[in-house]
Amino acid sequence: MNHIAMLLPREELVYQARLQARGHDAVTEIRCIATEHAVEEAAASIRGGASILIARGLQALRIRAGLNVPVVSIRLTAQGIGMLLRKVRTLTDNPRPRVAMVVVDDMLCDTSCCELLFGVELQIFTYRTEEEYAQVNRTALDSCPDVIIGGDVTVEMARAAGVKSLFWDFTDDSFQEAIQAAETALQADQRNQRANAQIDALLNNTTNGYIQVSRAGLVTKCNEIMLDDLETTLDALRGRPLAEVIPGIGQDVVSGVLDGGANYSTFLHIHYQAMVAILAPIRLESGEVDGAILSCHKVHHTIQLDPAIEDGELLVGNLAQRTFDNVHHRSAAMARAVEQARLFSRSEDPILLSGPQGSEIRLLAQCIHNNSANRAGPFIQLSCSAIDPDEQMTALFGTGYKNKDGEADLGVFGMAENGTLLLQEVDKLSFTAQSNIYQAVRYKRVIQRGLERPLRVNVRLIASTEADLWAMAGEGGFRADLYYLLSGLRVDIPPLKNRPEDLEDILQKTFRRTCETFHRYHVLTAGGLQLLLSRDWPGNIIQVNSFIERLVLTATHRTIDENAVRRLWVQMYPERAADADPAPAPTAHQSREAQRIVQALARNDGNRALTAQELGISTTTLWRRIKKLGIES
Repeated sequence: MNHIAMLLPREELVYQARLQARGHDAVTEIRCIATEHAVEEAAASIRGGASILIARGLQALRIRAGLNVPVVSIRLTAQGIGMLLRKVRTLTDNPRPRVAMVVVDDMLCDTSCCELLFGVELQIFTYRTEEEYAQVNRTALDSCPDVIIGGDVTVEMARAAGVKSLFWDFTDDSFQEAIQAAETALQADQRNQRANAQIDALLNNTTNGYIQVSRAGLVTKCNEIMLDDLETTLDALRGRPLAEVIPGIGQDVVSGVLDGGANYSTFLHIHYQAMVAILAPIRLESGEVDGAILSCHKVHHTIQLDPAIEDGELLVGNLAQRTFDNVHHRSAAMARAVEQARLFSRSEDPILLSGPQGSEIRLLAQCIHNNSANRAGPFIQLSCSAIDPDEQMTALFGTGYKNKDGEADLGVFGMAENGTLLLQEVDKLSFTAQSNIYQAVRYKRVIQRGLERPLRVNVRLIASTEADLWAMAGEGGFRADLYYLLSGLRVDIPPLKNRPEDLEDILQKTFRRTCETFHRYHVLTAGGLQLLLSRDWPGNIIQVNSFIERLVLTATHRTIDENAVRRLWVQMYPERAADADPAPAPTAHQSREAQRIVQALARNDGNRALTAQELGISTTTLWRRIKKLGIES
């Protein structure tokens, strides 16, 4: 059990200390020790469970120099000094005696009024190290005092020089003051031990790697996960600069965070393992930075069979994984599209899915397939825009040649036999391909190698486009017969900007999923969400996914507000910067200083380090002023 030990040079002091320690349960050890053995005696107390030591004068100085333990010095109070100076007058006939005091630098209280109050000439001789002690005593004796006051060595030297002396006596309040200071230090030490134990439990019971660094940027702690990733030991890392241990994080970055900057995040590769690394300052209540924590989250690139993913990308071989239950639709417009697709899926005729890029076209196509008579067959996708016009016919219908197994090459139509074929961006097909698709679907016949022959395959055709095929047909850009064939069962998929209810759900779901994927536990404020909802999102779900992923990965604070959203929007889509809301202007009730800071923050995109540099103040001072002026709110 942690306790306080009091080590004193004389038995009479021990007796006095024991009287004053009554009722202070933490002080369990009070004993007399020789000054020459102070370090060894203090080490024995530490081994016995003492975590705070109380000592005085030269003994306290020796213990501090020899051991890395907290030591509370017994200080002379004004009452104690007054009593000593009264004794001085009994030792000399000089009406204004000259008094020399030899003390450790931190041992005295304020003595500025002592000469006036007690009618003495007082000189204070202080020392900070044991090496200075003997020289300071000689200097004090050379000042020709009537009486010299000090410890054992001072008294012995004064006796040898024939100078009257007094040993430092302590009043009861000196012991009370030292005990109270030691109890406060013990409580702080116990809180620190509990906090360290909690941190150690947290760091060692997680799947992420953590490194703690001091305010000097040196490694102090590292959990087992990180040690395994680095293939090293804590002894090999402790005391080394973080920039040396993790080469992907430079010393300028570490210094910027420790100087009061914001969080820093980046991608790293440690022994071929991709990681998201976040360096965050440990900020005290005063705003001072007391070190930093580096957290490393492994990025696993694996295929996840999650039917809840909205973008419709997942395929396993040629099997579609989605059903209509996977299509989120709280808006009336999307509900109509889903209901139409469900109804049309029972037909064997072609279906046209019309909608903007990034919408749920492929997701609905899979749902139609899985709700059709062909659901047991393959689901084949072909992007028409990815194939040169000269190669489209071969890709669609093959060459007709037979392989060694006697199977004829019938292109994607043959691959989709008894299943579903999704032709994406059907408006990119050449006129020749359009004509042959019409013939294949309507009359089950195709042209291969210049010869027309029957196409003996059973294929459900779904075509998609974001173009206006009716307008293209009217202008001669798309075959009218194919348009009429496809448009009989047409499903219009509305863009996200016309589906605010769906957009809100998709944004929040994507945000949560991204945070979980990268182990970044951020919070999106109501203002940030409203700004996201106000955007048009021309790229629909694809754009939502890419924007949210970057928003989460580059976030420097746990809370992501509208300012962070606005800055990233302008960075990613500069041509749409005019759509972004202007930076908030200072409100009328703000002080001139608050307005100046708000404007400087806006000019520096919220970067506090650059803002502090512009204002000519430290980042810590800027942080305090922001808090004081309520700018963050």
